[in-house]
Amino acid sequence: MSVLPTAAGGVVNAVRWKTAPFTGHQLRYAVTGSGPAVVLPKKDRGSYVPFERLADQYTMVQIEPLGFGRSDRPDPYPAVGIHEQILSICDQEDIPEFAVWGFSQGGAMACATAQATPRARLMVCGGFNVLRGLSDAWLARMNRERRIPVGSRTFWNWFHSYDWHAELRQMAIPKLMYWGTLGAQRVSLKDQYILRGLGIEVAEFAGLDHGRCGLGDPASPATDLVADWLQRHGWGS
Repeated sequence: MSVLPTAAGGVVNAVRWKTAPFTGHQLRYAVTGSGPAVVLPKKDRGSYVPFERLADQYTMVQIEPLGFGRSDRPDPYPAVGIHEQILSICDQEDIPEFAVWGFSQGGAMACATAQATPRARLMVCGGFNVLRGLSDAWLARMNRERRIPVGSRTFWNWFHSYDWHAELRQMAIPKLMYWGTLGAQRVSLKDQYILRGLGIEVAEFAGLDHGRCGLGDPASPATDLVADWLQRHGWGS
């Protein structure tokens, strides 16, 4: 186990890398910190910046769903949702409720989780325009060519089956979406108006592309933005 320094030079809880059984497979995840839980659906290896920086305020949980990171990569993929995998780990960690925060495809996973379970009490989606999602043509090509790993294919087919305008309207929890003005997933002014009408707070970072808004960039302003937003909505110690 390793110990993380805080921004103030203190020490937070040791990082605990763990596995959890799920439908006969193994999920990989990491936990650190204390306080209200913030769950980060994670499709890449390594630690996210907020996981390290916010552990003095929150119980931070990075979860690598099946088919991603160091979790098992079953093929065929089990007929389950991302939220079921997240809830199984929260149950193992005795986490009754949580904020869920993802970026890019992880942002779509955060939306899917918040849509599926009332245990998600706040939702943050960065770098993904949920209203537009993926085109029918892109999805058809993905399924035809099968170049994308089965975990991603399974998730995107599931995500694409929903009307997210309707789903977001029904999600009566605090919601935040953000992006960079130079990112491919930048949300148009029209869509920003629609999102606000659905009760979603929006933020954009001028001059930043997709990568520089990501959870792996130490210089991204998103960490501070989201931390402040969580506190304003009562999710903090």
